[in-house]
Order: sequence, then structure tokens, then C-alpha cells
Amino acid sequence: MCQVIDSNEISFEYTDFYSIFNNLFSVKNVYYGKYKDKKVIMKKLAQESELKTFDEMICSDDELHELCYQSESRKQDSKTNFYKLVESELANVGGDINNKMRLCPTTTKLEKLFVNVKFQSHAENEDYFKYLWSTIKINPEPLILQILPAKEGWPTPKYFGACGRLIVEEYIGLPLSSFIDEPWIRRAKIASSLLQAADTLMSKNSEFAFYLTDISMDNIAVNNEDKAIFVDLENIIIVEKNPPEKALVGIESWNETYTNAVDLDCQDCFVFSPNDICSHKVSDHNFYAICQHILTQALGAVFHNQGFLHDPPDYILQKHPTLIDLLEQCAKPDIGYSRIDIAHKLIVLLDSVIKNA
Repeated sequence: MCQVIDSNEISFEYTDFYSIFNNLFSVKNVYYGKYKDKKVIMKKLAQESELKTFDEMICSDDELHELCYQSESRKQDSKTNFYKLVESELANVGGDINNKMRLCPTTTKLEKLFVNVKFQSHAENEDYFKYLWSTIKINPEPLILQILPAKEGWPTPKYFGACGRLIVEEYIGLPLSSFIDEPWIRRAKIASSLLQAADTLMSKNSEFAFYLTDISMDNIAVNNEDKAIFVDLENIIIVEKNPPEKALVGIESWNETYTNAVDLDCQDCFVFSPNDICSHKVSDHNFYAICQHILTQALGAVFHNQGFLHDPPDYILQKHPTLIDLLEQCAKPDIGYSRIDIAHKLIVLLDSVIKNA
């Protein structure tokens, strides 16, 4: 995308208050523009302070010194194995709590995971893994956008490309939080699409399940068809569904569906266990995040008027008396009940409400 940017093929957008405010005062390093008559978003992969810390780290480490763009004497004969570094980073060998992208319970299908990820056509294999490692460390979103391409039906924005540490992706629409006061039927349509998007991440790919670990209303956007799209993909856990048998030795719970049973009296506490997600073939994590922290935003996981589906009309409740119970059970299922099954029932109910509205 560097040539596109250098030739001014992308212009900044100042057509509405939201884009004007963000382009002038953006604290998230997100900017709005236009490319080939399409609205796009330009994102810096990290804050300046974060990039500075990363650069200082690679420039002070003999094994990583060859990546130091500030140095006039890079060590080109380095024996650093960046494939191994990618493996180590994805496996989170050091137990880093700030780890952004994790692949578990093994990394045996690492190359299959990245099969869609493009670098430079002329780049050698060694440079490819240097690119992967540095991107995973800074912000893996451009990798995830290629692993889960919108053109294949994933609930993600289209990825146009990158120039250094700036990426360009499709503009989807306003954040989910902008729709909190829309008519209930419209919110129900968006909510149904959001639950389906959460299910897609978990079940669409036969090799991997994808669990987003930073889900909020501001990290989800709504397109012009009222479909919810995940637009912040920086934090993710990827579970290999069919790892080698030897990798499962000692993981007795692998074939049991993991249910996040966290129930804190804390509205904005998004609590989960990466190790529990990684030790189960199937987890209800995505539905937990959507139901407990978006649709109900519950204190103690009991439905109240602060969630996205707040204040359902009386005529809806009379016609669909199980609605509130399904929402509460999806937020916090009773012992013995499956949050995944409940979420599927909720999708069916919402679609029925929408169809008959």
C-alpha cells in the first residue's frame, strides 16, 4: 500500500462529525479516508510509546538486532531462527499476560494457519517469519484479517494492505454503541447477526476455532445491512481442533465443552481463562462475551436495562415469553445447561421476532 499512499490515492474523509473528530483528535491512531470511492480506515498498529518500546527492545537484543531499522550496521549473518520465535510467541511459552495472539494446544499447524497471509512476493522464507514475528508482537490484526478474509464469509472488514506499521481496511460503519437507542426490532436484527458472527468464529473452520479476547461495543461495527462485524482483532486465542494425540496427554477435559462460569458483580469485568479455553476443543467463550457483556451487560449476569437489547416492548414479551429467560441463561446458564445451545435458540427466537415484525 506504500505506493498507493505515496501517490495520494487515499484521501482523508471529513464528511461527518465522527470521521472529522477521529481524524483530528484520534487517540487510538485510527483515521478515516477514501480509496477507489470506498470508505476505508487507516490504523497505526500501536501507539508511539509502544512502538518505541518495541524498537528499543529489538535494537538492544543481539538476536533481534538485524530488525533494528535505526542501526546502520545490522547483523545480516544472524543465526536467529524466527520460525522458532513465532512458535514460541504463539505458544506463549513465557506466560506473558500481555500476549495478544495465542495458538494452542499445539503449534503443529502453524503454517496452515498462515496460509492466506501475504508478505512480499519476492521475499525469502526467512524474511517471511521475521515479518510474522514482529507483527504478532506489535499487533496481529493484519494477520487475522488475512486468516479470516471477509470475502470468504468471515465477520471481518476487508483488508487492503499495509505500509510499514500502517494498515488499510474497509470501513464498516458506526460502532455498536451508536445503535443502543435504535428501535428494539432493529437492535434485535443486529443482535442476531452478532450471535451468528460469534458462532462463525467458533465453528466455520474445520481446523481452528477463533476466540476474541477483547470484545466490547466499540470493537464491533454495524454495516449498512445491519450486520455486526468485528473490527478490532488485536487480541485472539486460536484453538487447533484436531491436534496430535500426543499433545492431548494429560488434558482430560479436551472433549468436554468449556463453559465460562464467571459471575462477578462487576458490569465491565471481562474475565476468562486462556488455559481453560486452550484445554477444550470447544468453548462457549464468544457467546459468553456477547451475551454477558453486550446483550445484557449484567451485574451478576441478570438482565437489566443497560444491555444492547434493553427494554423489549411488551407486545414482544407477550408473544415470546421465553425471551428474557434465554437472554439471562445465555449470560449465565444454570448448571447442566449449554450456553451454546441457548445462544442458538436465542438466534432462532430473534429471527422469528424480526420476521414477524
